[in-house]
Amino acid sequence: KSSNITKLAKKKLGRRYVWGATGKKNTFDCSGFTTYVCKKNGITLPRRAIAQSKHGKYVSRSNLKPGDLIFFDTSKRRKGYVNHVGIYLGNNKFIHASSAKKKVVITSLNKNFYSKRYKGARRVTS
Repeated sequence: KSSNITKLAKKKLGRRYVWGATGKKNTFDCSGFTTYVCKKNGITLPRRAIAQSKHGKYVSRSNLKPGDLIFFDTSKRRKGYVNHVGIYLGNNKFIHASSAKKKVVITSLNKNFYSKRYKGARRVTS
């Protein structure tokens, strides 16, 4: 399942970011993107990133596998709660619908911004 998840996610590269979008007209927000990709693979997720961060099995950063959901606090003041989600691809890279880039992109987890704001990961496939 995890390879199907990453394959489908990559097919959506470059699609437009639209707040609140869940795949209609091929547009997504971050949790709409993960909800869409997982749903197409038979996995039901809560709609919002913060709820997704409590779903599935906790995974440590050192045990990340492709297809795992990874969570961030990207708020300006870093309030300490999850507000962004992506799908781990392997090799320290993840795919997500980025509001900053206005599209679905692949980003390195080593990037300072995301590395500092990393909040955890969940495995939703078994």
